[in-house]
Amino acid sequence: MLKDFNSKTVGIFGAGFVGENVIKKLAKSGHRIKIASRNPYLKQNLKLLGEMGQIELIKINIFNESQVSSFLDNVDVCINHVGILYEKGEYKFEKLHFKFPELITNIIKEKKKIKQFIHFSSLGVKDGTDSKYLQTKFLAEKHIKNSLQNYVIIKPSVVFGPDDKFFNTFAKLARIFPILPIVGCEVKFQPCYVGDIGDAINYIVETETLAKTYELAGPKEYTLHELIKFMLKEIRRKNVIIPLPFGIGKFQAFFMQLLPKPILTIDQIKILESGDNIITGKNNTFSDLSILPRSVESIVPTYLKYHRPMGQFTK
Repeated sequence: MLKDFNSKTVGIFGAGFVGENVIKKLAKSGHRIKIASRNPYLKQNLKLLGEMGQIELIKINIFNESQVSSFLDNVDVCINHVGILYEKGEYKFEKLHFKFPELITNIIKEKKKIKQFIHFSSLGVKDGTDSKYLQTKFLAEKHIKNSLQNYVIIKPSVVFGPDDKFFNTFAKLARIFPILPIVGCEVKFQPCYVGDIGDAINYIVETETLAKTYELAGPKEYTLHELIKFMLKEIRRKNVIIPLPFGIGKFQAFFMQLLPKPILTIDQIKILESGDNIITGKNNTFSDLSILPRSVESIVPTYLKYHRPMGQFTK
């Protein structure tokens, strides 16, 4: 049965890997959920995350102001997960990471019913970098904070979970290539579990938190080299890791970013060059949400085992 107590209508933009987990947790808490999608027919599986009629899929163009405004009618909480890792065609960093949050912000200022705007940014976002990914996300954070009082900024580190693009991508590469040339081996990361992010958003919605920024990261720091070594150990492979300097990495990325779905781009190298992807100590964390984040070691082996030579039956 759906809960009636403190139930809210939540409008969500972006229902990918992280978004699906957020939807699952909010649905379990009894909230009604509206999901904006450019092609809702391909996202019908999302309705299975809640009870009948609890989750609604609505086709909209997120660059159409009137459609976005109409979608946000009768919404109590707006969550923006929209983001890209690389530019392709009309999908540009400035358009998706800055212009779209700017559009939402301007609409929310006019709609007094919306009590919370939860915006997903990224850990490591800061001003003055050469990365367009980081710079556009920084500008969006700045604009939201300067324009609204009912915002919550979420800054997760690298996110892991069964369908993640981090460990699974490296595992797939390791199954094909015996040698792994890696850029930024000494850059530090603090990966966080996708389920913990879902719990965090649910807590923020339930407690009606406002005007706060959360850096969501796991309990332990690792270098990129350490994470890849851990991945190789879990999939029972002995690939050779070759650390590459940033200059050679950019040369490599120049060609790889031409692929239909780039594994590496020059802008991603610039993200690595900008510094470590760990909590700064300047914002709230999982501890402020009464959440004990789960570790890489406790979760990742449960799904990486399928990349082993004989799958889960490999010793």
